[in-house]
Amino acid sequence: MPTATELEKGSYFIHNNEPVRVTRKEIVAYGTHSHSKLKIFFQGLNEKGEKSINLHHMDKVEIVDIIRKLGQVISKTNNKVQVMDMVSYETIECNAAPEIFNNLNESDQVTFIDFKGSFEIIEKREGN
Repeated sequence: MPTATELEKGSYFIHNNEPVRVTRKEIVAYGTHSHSKLKIFFQGLNEKGEKSINLHHMDKVEIVDIIRKLGQVISKTNNKVQVMDMVSYETIECNAAPEIFNNLNESDQVTFIDFKGSFEIIEKREGN
């Protein structure tokens, strides 16, 4: 399993069972013998603010691959959104947080992610 040292800006890892993106990384010295830790700044997929966590260099982390894609809303049902991938033209059923779901209309452009075989809309694109 990868260690915290392997985290880079822009990479994704699991924190509290949720995927988060690293926005920056700093080395923090503490103690009298120049010990150091990593201070990882991260942002949740559906969040705007930045949070941080201190990790030892050799702490194990679960690094995940998340693919961000551009899509267009085709239709909405009770709790799912049907989205067309703007590259492959494939139609995909996506989940969306309630605050995003309520603001979506047909033909809106969205950014969605593919995470472990599940698709989720993370933002509505501006200009829609």
